[in-house]
Amino acid sequence: MLPAEGRGMVCPVAPAGAQVLVDEFLGWFSWALVWVAFPAGILAAVAAVILGKVFSMPHVSKGGLIGVFVVLGAALLYLVIPGILSGFLGDGCVTR
Repeated sequence: MLPAEGRGMVCPVAPAGAQVLVDEFLGWFSWALVWVAFPAGILAAVAAVILGKVFSMPHVSKGGLIGVFVVLGAALLYLVIPGILSGFLGDGCVTR
């Protein structure tokens, strides 16, 4: 067994100047998801439902309905997963 002395917390730190770039990238990525990807997915799925009904293609309508629920589920996970990861990882420090 190793003695308790000399053991402590190891906390990862981003290189100098990198954190600003990472924060900016994650901000742009998050807003692209919220304002582009999720609405585009919902619009495409609703369009598939409508076009499937208009042209009597039940598989397209069914796929569009499934698409609506997939996008809504992804949006829900987008809200829930960060909290779960924060609970698991804490502040990111580990004991050596």
